[in-house]
Amino acid sequence: MQVDKVYCFILGSLSILFILTLGKLLLIDRNPFPEKVLGLRNNLIYIAPLLYIPLFFKRERHIIKTLNLLIAIGLLLVVFSYFQFVFATSLPKSLMVLRSEATFGFWGTSIVRPTALVGNTIIFSSFTIILFSFYFAKYLYNTTWKCFFVLLLIAVATLLTFTRAALAGLIIVVFVGLYLRYGRLSVSFILRMFGIALLLVILALGAYIFYQDSLMIKRFTGQDINSLQSNNEHFTQIEASLSYLAQRPFAGIGVGSQGPSGGSSKMITDGYWLQLFLENGILLGSLYLFFYVSCFTFALREFYRTRNLLQKQLCMSFICFSVYFGAASFLNSAFAGRTNFIIYWILFGLLVGEHLIEKKKIYGFASR
Repeated sequence: MQVDKVYCFILGSLSILFILTLGKLLLIDRNPFPEKVLGLRNNLIYIAPLLYIPLFFKRERHIIKTLNLLIAIGLLLVVFSYFQFVFATSLPKSLMVLRSEATFGFWGTSIVRPTALVGNTIIFSSFTIILFSFYFAKYLYNTTWKCFFVLLLIAVATLLTFTRAALAGLIIVVFVGLYLRYGRLSVSFILRMFGIALLLVILALGAYIFYQDSLMIKRFTGQDINSLQSNNEHFTQIEASLSYLAQRPFAGIGVGSQGPSGGSSKMITDGYWLQLFLENGILLGSLYLFFYVSCFTFALREFYRTRNLLQKQLCMSFICFSVYFGAASFLNSAFAGRTNFIIYWILFGLLVGEHLIEKKKIYGFASR
C-alpha cells in the first residue's frame, strides 16, 4: 500500500507538536493544571478530525454528504440569527447566547447583536465568513440565482453582527476568490479588479456621505464609543503582550493560559497570534504557525493542480477564509473559538480526504 506523503507530514507534524506541548506542560509551565489540560484540548485535540477524516472517508460521496450537512446546519444558524436580531428584546437570554457568554449590543439602542448560539458575536461573524467563502467558491463555478441569494443571505447576516473585521472579511473573500478564479497577469484582469475596487470605494463613500449618522456607518468607521473603547483595549493588550514576550520569549506564560480556558494569568482576550506566542513561547509558537502555513500552502498548490471541481471549491474556500483568519487574528481570537476551530480543521480534513481519493483514482483503486 502506497503511503501518502501529505498525510504523513500532517501526522508527523501533529505528533511532534503534541510531544513538545506535553513536555512543556509537564516540565516548564507553572500555570494551573486545569488550564493546561484545556489548553492541550484547544490547541491539538480539536484538530483530531484532520487525522481521521482522510482515513475513514474513502469515497467522494462521503465528502459531499459531510459537506452538505455542515452547510445545511450553517444556513439554519444564519436564519436563526435573523430571528435573534428581529426578536432580540422578546427572547429569553438562553436563546440569545450560550451560558457563559454575555449579550453584545450598543449603549442607547435596543440592538442586540446575533450569535446563533455558536459563541459570541465575533465567533459567529467569522463562522459566517467560512460559510460565505464556500458559497462564493461555488458561485464562481456555477453562477445561479439560488447561489447568489444564499450569498446575499449570509452577507446580510454577517453585517447584522456589526463586526468590523467580518465586514473586511467579506471584501477579502471576494477579492481572493476572484483572483483565484480569474487571476492572470494581464492588463484586462488588473483593470477589472481596479474597477471592482473603485466601485466599492464609491459605494462606501456614498454610504458615508448620506448615512454618516447611522449606527452602522459609525460602527464600521470606528466612530462610535464602543469601537473607540475596543480600539484602546486592543492597543493596551498588544503592548502588554509584547512587553511580556520580550521578558520571557521562550517559555511564555503557559499553554491554556490565554485562550478560552485562561484564568487569572490571562493578559489578552483578543488577537489569536499573540495568544499563540504568549502561551507557547516563540519557538513552539513558531512551530504551530509553520504547521498552519504549511496547510495553507498545500491547499494553494492543490487548487492549481487539481481538475476536480469539488476539490477546487474546497481549496478556494479554505484559502479564502484562511486569508481572513490570518489577517483578523492580529486583532481578534475568532479562529480559536471552538466552533470555528473545529470546522476549520474538518474542512481541511475533507480537502485532504478528497486529495487521497483523487490520488487513488489515478491508480484505479477508488470509486464513487
